[in-house]
Amino acid sequence: MKSTAAAVIVAIAGLVLVAAPATARERVHYIAADDVLWDYAPQNRDIISGKPLRALGSAQLGWAYHKAIYREYTDGRFTTLLPIPTDERYRGLAGPTIHAEVGDTVIIVFRNRTKLPVDIAPTGVVSRPMPTAVKPGATITYRWPVTAVVGPTSADTSSIVWAYISDVQQGTVDSAGLIGPLIVTRRGEARADGSPSDVDQEIVTLFSSQLEDQSPLVGENLHDRVINARGVSPHAKTFSNDNAFPSINGYVYGNMPMPAMRAHSRVRWYLLSTMNGFDGHTPTWSGQTVVFQGNRSDAVPLVFHQDVVDMVPDDPGIWLLTCSRDDHLSLGMEARYEVLP
Repeated sequence: MKSTAAAVIVAIAGLVLVAAPATARERVHYIAADDVLWDYAPQNRDIISGKPLRALGSAQLGWAYHKAIYREYTDGRFTTLLPIPTDERYRGLAGPTIHAEVGDTVIIVFRNRTKLPVDIAPTGVVSRPMPTAVKPGATITYRWPVTAVVGPTSADTSSIVWAYISDVQQGTVDSAGLIGPLIVTRRGEARADGSPSDVDQEIVTLFSSQLEDQSPLVGENLHDRVINARGVSPHAKTFSNDNAFPSINGYVYGNMPMPAMRAHSRVRWYLLSTMNGFDGHTPTWSGQTVVFQGNRSDAVPLVFHQDVVDMVPDDPGIWLLTCSRDDHLSLGMEARYEVLP
């Protein structure tokens, strides 16, 4: 990580004062698009009800599918994954969290390790390049300047979230899994790592309707007899509905590892959804309330793909996080979180 500093000279009442240096950082990440085998219900049970998973739909391939997701590595050799702390494993499908303070530059060394032509691009950074497909096996370096235009306004919390996605084949790769969070903190209000200094804990949640029939990997899933053990045909009448998974961080029926937080701590939830036009959600918390756009509530609309809510949990226990839309809740769009004493 490189740093630059410039002292600001201010004249007040004939005195010359030297303000604290304004430090702009270059934040380097080594991120690949990887092929993975993803299981929406790895515990093989409905954790919320304590019962077996519902029976497979007549045209449902199963609970596991080939997907493409963003993962972070330790360096540009892309041989060693950056370890994910145990308390962040709930992130699931969501790509690695990228933090930046206004004024920083994010540098992404990106390798495409999938079979698809894809890229990585932030939705908020104004000067991002035109979509350019990165061929399978190729590596490219991106520079994302984080300007005040994409930072928090005076009406926002100290940090906001944008999604980074693949601009290439965006209409289909949303359902492959290529999405992650870029968190931008207001200038002067960030810790050294770019996270907001007025928050004790950050939690990233991806509310997404993963439409496996629209994934560019649908053919691979259909032809893999481990995935499609019953030989389901894509022409089956219910194929589209049976292979749709309204999920939180890529998990259904409470299978997401539980994020845990301390009572009375300052917790910021970053809410993301995929970019397709049919992915509206209503994140809902049991047991606690959140502050959303200056109002207190236990449910918020998520219609513009990213938003932020703050919580100061005060009631210890294990609680539900769901999408309260009936059609999503009935298909398992529910998870749990824990408030510790």
